[in-house]
Amino acid sequence: MAGSTDRALKGLARYAEAYNALFHRPPSELRDLGNQWVLVNGARMSIDELEQITMQMRLELQQERARKRNLLQRLVNWLSN
Repeated sequence: MAGSTDRALKGLARYAEAYNALFHRPPSELRDLGNQWVLVNGARMSIDELEQITMQMRLELQQERARKRNLLQRLVNWLSN
Protein backbone atom coordinates (compact mmCIF):
# COMPACT_ATOMS: atom_id res chain seq x y z
CA MET A 1 0.00 0.00 0.00
CA ALA A 2 2.83 2.40 0.80
CA GLY A 3 4.23 1.88 -2.70
CA SER A 4 0.98 2.89 -4.36
CA THR A 5 0.69 5.97 -2.12
CA ASP A 6 4.26 6.92 -3.00
CA ARG A 7 3.48 6.40 -6.69
CA ALA A 8 0.33 8.51 -6.37
CA LEU A 9 2.15 11.34 -4.62
CA LYS A 10 4.94 11.34 -7.20
CA GLY A 11 2.37 11.21 -9.99
CA LEU A 12 0.44 14.11 -8.49
CA ALA A 13 3.65 16.15 -8.15
CA ARG A 14 4.62 15.46 -11.79
CA TYR A 15 1.10 16.32 -12.93
CA ALA A 16 1.12 19.60 -10.96
CA GLU A 17 4.48 20.55 -12.48
CA ALA A 18 3.34 19.81 -16.04
CA TYR A 19 -0.04 21.51 -15.52
CA ASN A 20 1.58 24.65 -14.11
CA ALA A 21 4.12 24.79 -16.96
CA LEU A 22 1.42 24.40 -19.61
CA PHE A 23 -1.36 26.57 -18.16
CA HIS A 24 0.71 28.97 -16.00
CA ARG A 25 -1.36 28.22 -12.89
CA PRO A 26 -1.61 25.38 -10.42
CA PRO A 27 -4.35 22.76 -10.74
CA SER A 28 -7.39 23.49 -8.58
CA GLU A 29 -7.48 20.17 -6.76
CA LEU A 30 -5.07 17.27 -6.30
CA ARG A 31 -5.66 14.48 -3.81
CA ASP A 32 -4.63 10.87 -3.28
CA LEU A 33 -7.80 8.83 -2.67
CA GLY A 34 -5.93 5.58 -2.01
CA ASN A 35 -6.18 2.21 -3.76
CA GLN A 36 -4.58 3.56 -6.97
CA TRP A 37 -7.10 6.42 -7.31
CA VAL A 38 -6.55 10.19 -7.29
CA LEU A 39 -8.74 13.27 -7.54
CA VAL A 40 -7.56 15.83 -10.08
CA ASN A 41 -9.49 19.06 -10.74
CA GLY A 42 -12.67 17.37 -9.55
CA ALA A 43 -12.20 14.23 -11.69
CA ARG A 44 -11.55 10.83 -10.12
CA MET A 45 -9.03 8.79 -12.08
CA SER A 46 -6.55 5.97 -11.70
CA ILE A 47 -2.87 6.65 -11.25
CA ASP A 48 -2.29 5.12 -14.70
CA GLU A 49 -4.70 7.63 -16.26
CA LEU A 50 -3.01 10.46 -14.37
CA GLU A 51 0.39 9.41 -15.69
CA GLN A 52 -1.00 9.22 -19.24
CA ILE A 53 -2.46 12.73 -18.98
CA THR A 54 0.81 14.02 -17.54
CA MET A 55 2.76 12.57 -20.48
CA GLN A 56 0.29 14.14 -22.90
CA MET A 57 0.66 17.56 -21.24
CA ARG A 58 4.45 17.28 -21.37
CA LEU A 59 4.24 16.48 -25.08
CA GLU A 60 1.98 19.48 -25.67
CA LEU A 61 4.42 21.67 -23.75
CA GLN A 62 7.36 20.43 -25.86
CA GLN A 63 5.38 21.10 -29.05
CA GLU A 64 4.47 24.61 -27.88
CA ARG A 65 8.08 25.38 -27.03
CA ALA A 66 9.23 24.07 -30.43
CA ARG A 67 6.60 26.20 -32.18
CA LYS A 68 7.78 29.31 -30.31
CA ARG A 69 11.43 28.55 -31.11
CA ASN A 70 10.53 28.12 -34.77
CA LEU A 71 8.62 31.39 -34.80
CA LEU A 72 11.48 33.21 -33.11
CA GLN A 73 14.02 31.72 -35.54
CA ARG A 74 11.92 32.80 -38.52
CA LEU A 75 11.72 36.32 -37.08
CA VAL A 76 15.48 36.45 -36.56
CA ASN A 77 16.06 35.21 -40.10
CA TRP A 78 13.64 37.76 -41.53
CA LEU A 79 15.26 40.60 -39.58
CA SER A 80 18.76 39.59 -40.66
CA ASN A 81 17.86 39.72 -44.38
